[in-house]
Amino acid sequence: MDDAVQPDLHIIPLNQFHNHKRFKSGGEQFQPLKTFLQQDALLFQDGCIAQTYVVIDDNQRVNKEDESNSFPYKILGYITLTCSQVTLSDYDLGDCARAERYEYLPAVKIARLAVDARIQKLGIGAMLFGHALSMSMDDIRPLVGCRFLITDAKRDAIDFYHKQGMELLDTQENQEAEHPIMFIDLFTLLSD
Repeated sequence: MDDAVQPDLHIIPLNQFHNHKRFKSGGEQFQPLKTFLQQDALLFQDGCIAQTYVVIDDNQRVNKEDESNSFPYKILGYITLTCSQVTLSDYDLGDCARAERYEYLPAVKIARLAVDARIQKLGIGAMLFGHALSMSMDDIRPLVGCRFLITDAKRDAIDFYHKQGMELLDTQENQEAEHPIMFIDLFTLLSD
């Protein structure tokens, strides 16, 4: 019996060698995700606006002596992160109540998250979200201070983000928005 090769998935920063032309975003409503990856993601990186990370299968690089930094990996999914801020009126900040005098609180924003339509439902989206959450908690928060991870969710992605631990910003305006804000309070994830 022939054993199938298990994927060797990694999340790495997007670079100019990655094969993004074959990325399939799905239906017409998801076309902007494909367009961003193909036309804007590298420009946003070069302009220090946002950073895109991609999921690749290192089994594509059969000859492991080939340089991985310049290998034309097929992109299985991607996430784009940027700095942001969020307004949370009447939100309990715990022992940091004096911060309530600020109108905005610091956040990392998931600006884009997409998985190739041909391989959805395999956990790649959750893997990318976990990467963003881990980076926010372990890398960004300790160095510059960051209280929230946020996103402007597409309506059909709300359940996905909810399963990842995010909640909707509880205002009527947000509930009715085309792309409602969802967030996770990083402070609540800290161990005592």
